[in-house]
Amino acid sequence: SKGSIVNFKISEERKVFRYGAEIIFPLNQNEEIFFSQAYLRLENNNIYFKVGKKSNLPKYNYLSSGSLVESTNASTIPKLSFGTNDYKNISLFNFKFQYLVKMAHGLINAPEYIKNPFLHEKSINIKKEISENSHINLGLNHMAIWSGETIQHGKQPASLSDFFRIMLALPGGNSSINQEQKNALGNHLGAWTISYEKKYKDKILSLYMEHPFEDESGARWILNEFDGLYGININKKKSSYISEFTYEYISTMDQSGSEGASDSTYGWDNYYNHYIYQSGWTNNGKVIGNPLFTLGSNKGRYSNGEYIINNRLKAHHFGFSGSISEKINYKILFTYSENFGTYPDEDYFKSKNKAYRFDGGLMQRSGLIELSSKNLSDKIDVSLAFGFDNGELLNKTDSFMLKINHKFIF
Repeated sequence: SKGSIVNFKISEERKVFRYGAEIIFPLNQNEEIFFSQAYLRLENNNIYFKVGKKSNLPKYNYLSSGSLVESTNASTIPKLSFGTNDYKNISLFNFKFQYLVKMAHGLINAPEYIKNPFLHEKSINIKKEISENSHINLGLNHMAIWSGETIQHGKQPASLSDFFRIMLALPGGNSSINQEQKNALGNHLGAWTISYEKKYKDKILSLYMEHPFEDESGARWILNEFDGLYGININKKKSSYISEFTYEYISTMDQSGSEGASDSTYGWDNYYNHYIYQSGWTNNGKVIGNPLFTLGSNKGRYSNGEYIINNRLKAHHFGFSGSISEKINYKILFTYSENFGTYPDEDYFKSKNKAYRFDGGLMQRSGLIELSSKNLSDKIDVSLAFGFDNGELLNKTDSFMLKINHKFIF
């Protein structure tokens, strides 16, 4: 594909108005031209208001495998959002800290939906300085798919009172189906986050963790134990042969237990999947969260449609970046994963006395090598990338990408 992006900024005192667009021109004539980004953003003091599609930069670093909540794997979700633009100081009972908040309303797209459902999003991050050169950050990201109309379950509640039920993760009202009246309305998921950053003379050390949840057992009681993404990033302030290093370990094997949820047990959190919104945590056929979670289909499962067929995994992810010369930068990513499918699918196939493909785990190796120009000219940047996948989970693939970025000044 070919793409182009244009960004503008208008400033007046403390008010800033930004807008931009990125248009994709597929080389395949059967595919349509589309906007991958198109947004308007107004900033006033420390508050912003944004409407449209704007890509999400990696939460921790660009060498990461991707956030468990929302990465850059799927196409950008159109949203109406507002929040604080920067961390703001606050003091409670003489305890000083900083906070960052966000709330958004979006629209999810998938083929199974007769009417696309809404996305509710909110997050809060609290930062506390430990010393002049270090701080700790605690965060909560909460997402929910709600409303819309599905082929299997028809129209879903979409009133203002239902919006508040979604926002507070409350059970559904009389217009919702019976199971939703017993549990929280909609498809809720998210993650608790914690990070620590320490600045040294020539480098920055970051330690971070994301703990996912799909229901109350994971969000409130942390019954899914040590499931999560654990990472370390070391970033040198000056460019060198190795300027940045990242290691991440991802495990989602527990999911609150190997037995399904009942009146006395919690289990089968079944990350990213939902019985009403059967395309799961996806947008336009791509996983919204970490791309190691695998899309697919199985006959007799989720109306024979596409859903997350692999959400129990263990993975090691490595990332390196640096400079080969004054003009050339590089980035190397490598991921080794073992994949065990889902608890509900495993139980289903065993009940049918059928072999389950993921028994014992499927090994997968994925990698990327990218070279990019650095100050090649005032207007043109060039990058060349090679990516590969091989193992037992996915078909063996080798991919190449050549990107030429031309900057225009209006």
